[in-house]
Amino acid sequence: MNFGEKVRSFRTENDYTQDEFAKLIGVSKRTLLLYEQGKRYPKQKEVYEKIAEVMGCDYNFLMTEEDEFLEEVSNRYGTTEVAKVRALAEGVSSMFAGGTLPEEDMEEAFQAITRAYWKAKDINKKYGKKKDK
Repeated sequence: MNFGEKVRSFRTENDYTQDEFAKLIGVSKRTLLLYEQGKRYPKQKEVYEKIAEVMGCDYNFLMTEEDEFLEEVSNRYGTTEVAKVRALAEGVSSMFAGGTLPEEDMEEAFQAITRAYWKAKDINKKYGKKKDK
C-alpha cells in the first residue's frame, strides 16, 4: 500500500471528509487530494510526523512503500538483490527524512543518485541482453 492509499484508507475508515482531515494535518484540501492520488508527497518531515500523529502510527510506516517492489525484485533477481535494494532504500530514506544534511546537500545527493541511475541505464541499454522479437 502506498502513502496515498494509507492516508485515504485511514481517512475513510475513520469517517473524515477531505476538508476535515486536511485541516487536522495542516494542509489544503487540494494537497490532501494529491497525496491520496499518489501525485504528491509531503516535502517536509514535519508533515509526515503530523499525519502519523493523527493516524496514531510511526511516520516511517507512511514512508515505506517498498514491500511490493521488494517482492518483485525477489521474484526477478533473487534474495541477494533484495538485500542490496533494501540497504540502499533504507540508507537513502534515512538521509533524506531524518538526516542532518542541509537542504542544498540533499539536493546534490539526489542529483548524484539520479545521474548514477541514468548512467547505469545507458550502460545497460548499450551492453544489456537484446530482447527476442
